[in-house]
Amino acid sequence: MDPAVEPRDDGVSENNLSAQHSALSTQKIRALYLNRHTASPKTSQFKRALEIIATTPMNALVIDMKNVKGDLTYRSTLPESKRAHASKFATIRDIQGYMKELKSRGVYLIARIAVFKDKRQARTFPSRAVHAPGGGVWRDRHGESWVDPFDPEAREYTLAIAEEVAKLGFDEINFDYIRFPAHKGLRYDRPDTQANRVAAIDDFLAEASRRLHPLGVKVSIDIFGYVLWNRTDTQIGQILEKMAPHVDFVCPMLYPSGFRRGSVTFSNPAAHPYEIVRISLEKGIARGVEPEKFRPWLQSFRDYAFSRHLYREHEIAAQIRAAEQLGASGWLLWNAASRFDYVNPRLFALIDDPAVERPSAVSYFPTRKHRSSRSRSRKRPGRLPSAKPAKNPRPLDILRSR
Repeated sequence: MDPAVEPRDDGVSENNLSAQHSALSTQKIRALYLNRHTASPKTSQFKRALEIIATTPMNALVIDMKNVKGDLTYRSTLPESKRAHASKFATIRDIQGYMKELKSRGVYLIARIAVFKDKRQARTFPSRAVHAPGGGVWRDRHGESWVDPFDPEAREYTLAIAEEVAKLGFDEINFDYIRFPAHKGLRYDRPDTQANRVAAIDDFLAEASRRLHPLGVKVSIDIFGYVLWNRTDTQIGQILEKMAPHVDFVCPMLYPSGFRRGSVTFSNPAAHPYEIVRISLEKGIARGVEPEKFRPWLQSFRDYAFSRHLYREHEIAAQIRAAEQLGASGWLLWNAASRFDYVNPRLFALIDDPAVERPSAVSYFPTRKHRSSRSRSRKRPGRLPSAKPAKNPRPLDILRSR
């Protein structure tokens, strides 16, 4: 651990720690996300996260242990991970000390593991990769490669990492990118049909739970928010009713900014943080999944897609209020840079205020300044999308941009 983070010396015994973690596992989890870089104990974001946990009801961390590039945050001892140089950029050098310190603070620890989006594995073992229609390892619009969800060796690679991470002492393993790429025409080991896709995801989750639950960890999955609205697998293999029985928690990504305009009731979903979370969870519950199985990801970042509106205490509190009203077992706050400037005591005071259900008085659209005729004739770089609702947006197109 970083010497700047002083370990507590409060006489906490191992038995007391065990009791603390048992109690944490049954209460509502309120987590902050730390990416691979900010999880390092030397970073300001890590120190800020501990400060937030010490001064607010936040009680958990979601820590990247395997990201979409296939980079591991810790030093793995697994032969295939070593062959892929997956720990080359490990940011936590003393993982045992790291875990001991966080547990001494009573923090519930969730390890986030990206599954099928895995550039290192695809590059090291190209036979396991998703291939382009004409051959060769396919790359998505971000330049990242995926492994074939049908390939048993690709699945085993990540399951072995999940077991290794579980044995480090995490309370929960959270699987992200537990899906097929949102792209048509790719080459897999089996025909790309909905039945085959759903079966592949189902098989992976069944095996993961069978192997991880005996290690004393919970299992959770991240799914697209659209999965609660769509009855098909949206061509990525995710169907709510098929996935939920295998796991302890389902974590739909209910970021209002993640829903395209006009796609889910509202012409501008980002302006309705309370309603988006509430209606989405209502749809999931109506499909037979118990409320306490849901633990949604909520938006704690700027509306990058449309208005650039910054989600502050009001918008974050609105989402939390909706999740708690619907009986979710907790919630997770996402900010890609792990910056949580608006997670503070004021935020928690707002959650109990019914007025927070209404959109913030702050405009969700940028102020349009008067421009001369000459300036209007020029093309504005980085122009924001029109507020006009999208006409019949296709879910696959929406997901492809993620």
